[in-house]
This record gives sequence, C-alpha cells and structure tokens, in this order.
Amino acid sequence: MTTTRLDWMTTARETTIAAIRDGRIEDALKGVDAIWAEGRPIHDFYGDMCATFCDFIAQELGEEAVERAWRFLGERLWKPVFLEAAKAGAEAMAGIYAMFLRSHGYEFRVEEDDEKFTFHLDYCPSGQRLMMEGKLEGDPRHPLNHGVSKKPYAWTFNKAGVPYYCGHTELWFNSMPKEWGLPMVSGQFGQFDAEGKVSGTPCMTFFWKNKTAG
Repeated sequence: MTTTRLDWMTTARETTIAAIRDGRIEDALKGVDAIWAEGRPIHDFYGDMCATFCDFIAQELGEEAVERAWRFLGERLWKPVFLEAAKAGAEAMAGIYAMFLRSHGYEFRVEEDDEKFTFHLDYCPSGQRLMMEGKLEGDPRHPLNHGVSKKPYAWTFNKAGVPYYCGHTELWFNSMPKEWGLPMVSGQFGQFDAEGKVSGTPCMTFFWKNKTAG
C-alpha cells in the first residue's frame, strides 16, 4: 500500500491561505508564524555553512585568505547590486538594506537625520546568532567552533575575536564601497558579552546622504 504524505508536502503558506479562505482567523494568525518558522532552519544552516567555508579557508590558506574569499564574493555578487542601487541615492540604498534585514530575520531600529540613516542592529541572525548559540572558537557550549580573527584586520573592524563570517559585513558595507568610489555606507561592530548578547552598542550601519562620490 502506498500513502501520499500530504502532511509533509503541504507548506505553511498553503495551510495559511486555506485558513484565510475558510475564515479561520486564529489558524491564519498561527500560520503567519508558521511561515516564518518554516524558513528558519535552512537559513541558519546556510549561515553555519558559510562560517564553515571560512573555517576551511583559514585552516588551509591562513586567515588572511578569508578576506580574499569575501572580496571575491563581493565583487561577483554584491558589487552589481550595490552599484545599481546606488544610482538611486542613499535613501533607496538604505531601503533595500532594510528589506534585506527584514527577510534575514534581524531585529533592528532605523533613525534618520539630515546627514544619514542609522541602522541599530539589535539582533543579528548570522554572526550574533553564532555567538548566542555558542558556536564560536573557544566556547564550550557547542561542538561547532567557528573561527574568529586572531589579530585585528581592517576587514574585522580592526578587532581580534570577530567571527570570520562577519568579515564580509565590513568589506561589503564599508571598505569595498569606498574602493568603488561610493562611500555612502559605513558600519561598526557591536559590543557583546560572553553569551553573545549586546552589552553596549549593537552593530550599526550608516547610509550617508551626501557621500555619493569618492
């Protein structure tokens, strides 16, 4: 006898749409959370996978090669997006960044003044998540021990102990845009306690309204 496992095949989105059409409000509200929860495992797994790639690169070629890898990806993947979005100015660029953060699962705040848009990244589901789950080098809470910078580099915000994963943030949202002649964005690394919780200033990203040419 063959059984079709519809319970495994039906997505949370499909279940939620059915609840809306049937007028089952409570089920629909629960479905909204279910849609979000359904995508988180693969998101987090890919984050761990990227961090593991960085570990392999550092072990095989030295941690300076992690910068070269992130630069290679930045040139291939991020530069075309950034340059096209930057044509519309800092506000449009900041709006796209906000879209990325929402889809990524960040908890963040945005402030605007005459000079800039300031993003306060109160919870980061990538680097900070690794910290909070005990997945960084030297943390006994988890068997995964992803690498962190052994000394300060420009691409680790001039700090030691920064997750290799976070190196792309400095490069893609600070150093590389300046090299491309568009210094409209900059960022800073946050302050965290031993469990990865924000203990001072969170990671922050700034989009400058009048810095559109280098």
